[in-house]
Amino acid sequence: MASAIDPQSHARLRQSFLLGLARQPLTTPPAIAELLPQGREPALPLLALAAQWQRFAGATAPVADPLADAALRLHQDARPILPEPARRALKALTRSVEKSLAPSALPLALRRIQAAGCRPHPFDLPDLVPHIKANAEDQGLAERAYLALIASDADDDATKGLFFERITLENWTTFPKAQRRAFVAEQRRNNPADGRALIESVWKSEPAPVRAALLDALMVGLGPDDQPFLESLSADRADSIKQIAAQLLTRIAERAQRGTRLTEAAQCFQRAGSFLAKIGLGSASTVTFKLPADGLKWQEAEALRERLFGGLQLTALAGAVGVSPEALIAALPPSEHRVLMLLMDAAAAEGDDDTVLRIIGARLCGGDALHGYALMSLAAKARQPLAAQVAERVLVSPVWQKAIQDLADATTPAAQKDDGRLVLMAALMPRATMPAFIATLTPLSPATARAAKDFADLVLALPT
Repeated sequence: MASAIDPQSHARLRQSFLLGLARQPLTTPPAIAELLPQGREPALPLLALAAQWQRFAGATAPVADPLADAALRLHQDARPILPEPARRALKALTRSVEKSLAPSALPLALRRIQAAGCRPHPFDLPDLVPHIKANAEDQGLAERAYLALIASDADDDATKGLFFERITLENWTTFPKAQRRAFVAEQRRNNPADGRALIESVWKSEPAPVRAALLDALMVGLGPDDQPFLESLSADRADSIKQIAAQLLTRIAERAQRGTRLTEAAQCFQRAGSFLAKIGLGSASTVTFKLPADGLKWQEAEALRERLFGGLQLTALAGAVGVSPEALIAALPPSEHRVLMLLMDAAAAEGDDDTVLRIIGARLCGGDALHGYALMSLAAKARQPLAAQVAERVLVSPVWQKAIQDLADATTPAAQKDDGRLVLMAALMPRATMPAFIATLTPLSPATARAAKDFADLVLALPT
């Protein structure tokens, strides 16, 4: 049904009421003149009609902007949303964990959620953005879509990878560079030549940051067959590419002398004590470590550690020394944490998660003290929690008992704060040993143990 007041008539009525009837008298629209009360002033009825017309007929319907592809894809993620008990535990963890520990603990929490086959609630994504970015290799479709929604127009990399649930040989070039680097590294573990061929197939079409990430993946399975490709990069247009290629070529040259380097690295470990120990029949606890760095500056000593232990496999080194891998790790003093990390990096580059966890377990069960900064770097390397048997040994070890006792005996609020030993240990615990882990926190105040308990609650609330 057509309105009796057309837009032009309404505009004239509205202007009269705004300016005042004395300045601009009313003009009654002819279509409604016969409908108004005769012999009476029409101002009030016309005012009511004009107001109703503006309310119901005059307002234009708002035009909704089309939904972005990323917004649609965010809700098309097939993974179930985090169950409500786990979501409450995650939100509690974000509030309870120390700000200085959040960049280490929360990415590990997201990794546990990803491993359980879940995704964060969409409403929680804004608070988790920094930690989602830090967990780049484990981002699911919902996380990638949200990062694309909030990305700046200049961030082309964030808008990639929204059309596929998982990365494959057919779609790997559509993903962000972190996922592409991880994918090429996985291909290199299976077949180094195939992984290198993937890089070469897109090399000329990619910008320098992407090429640098892909080139870094050559560290996995690096060998003499990669040398011609790396040497061809000496004329690359980006200095960053030239530097990475030169470092990889140096690593190839060092690996060509693997026998000599392995012998030199093994000589840093010495058997001391009884005659039986010296001939290899004594206790493995007699092994000591000493880096031949007397008179070297700090930078020179670090370069020596990198040359001797970079890319070296733990089992090969333990075999050359003649001790078990656990005894080798126990021989490393806390000051040689860099050597430990190099051994872990070598295992991680080969996808050997078992060796990474073996190193972590040996370090946690041995030694005299447990420090938050050391546990932070160890936990970051773990792609999965410790085995239940190893976790049980850690919880009854003197090192863990001493850490709990030190926090329980602290007399000042600052000394009672978790420096990372509790919440990061929770990140390493498997589900089966979480109740035992929580039980070890009994001597501590609620404030000290709160973040660790929140992490434990999250793991226990995740689907099995």
